[in-house]
Order: sequence, then C-alpha cells, then structure tokens
Amino acid sequence: MAIDYGKNRVGIALTDPLCTIAQPLLTLETKSQKELIGRLKLIIEENDVHLILVGNPVSHHGASTQMSQEVTNFVKKLKKTTTIEVKLWDERFTSRHAVNILKDIGLKQKSAKLDQIAASLMLAEYLRSLDLGRA
Repeated sequence: MAIDYGKNRVGIALTDPLCTIAQPLLTLETKSQKELIGRLKLIIEENDVHLILVGNPVSHHGASTQMSQEVTNFVKKLKKTTTIEVKLWDERFTSRHAVNILKDIGLKQKSAKLDQIAASLMLAEYLRSLDLGRA
C-alpha cells in the first residue's frame, strides 16, 4: 500500500497480490491523524497489506522540508499502531506527474483523484525498483 500524505487529503493506492500492478484506491479526507490511522487500519485488514510506503515530500534537491517533518511524525505514529513494515519513499515529482495524467484524461488538476494517482505512481516506482533488484 502507498500513501500520499497531505494535511487535508490522503491518497491511497494498492497493488495486486503478486505485486505487479499499482492501482489508485481512494482519497481520504480526515480531521485528525488518529481518525486517519483508524481508517488506514481498516484498509490494511481488508486488503491483507504487508508493507506501507509513505511518500516523503523532500525538496527537488533531496533536502528535508517542513512537510517531510510532518510526514516523519505521522510515520512514527503509524508504526506504533501497526505491526506492518512502514517505509518512507521519495515522492519527488509524483504530484506533478499526477497532474499531467489528470490533464491528459480531461479532469481538473484539483480533482480528489490527484492524491490517489500520486500514491499509485509512487507504488509503481517502488514495484519497478523491486524488479530491478531481481534482475
């Protein structure tokens, strides 16, 4: 599972059991991290998730940002509430790529689908990295 974490919206993507295809699942709008973690736990149980990738919004040069600090704090809380492995994943340019995808299919850039598409792009990149490691 991949999470594109934001203050107002959180995009979720999943892969198939064979870990070959990343698919957008949904965008969550929650009022608190506690509520978000509760909803994530249900998704984890329903989908037999074994790994959670959380997008790390570092700067274009790879430096930590204010939002990446918030994401790090969220990951610490998430790790305390689940036994599933949680990894930070560099999400540079996934939102920009997601915006381009939305434009290509004729949807507005501010669509609720933006976050889940960004999460699926991140997950697809992770899955490709696993394939490269097997080659």
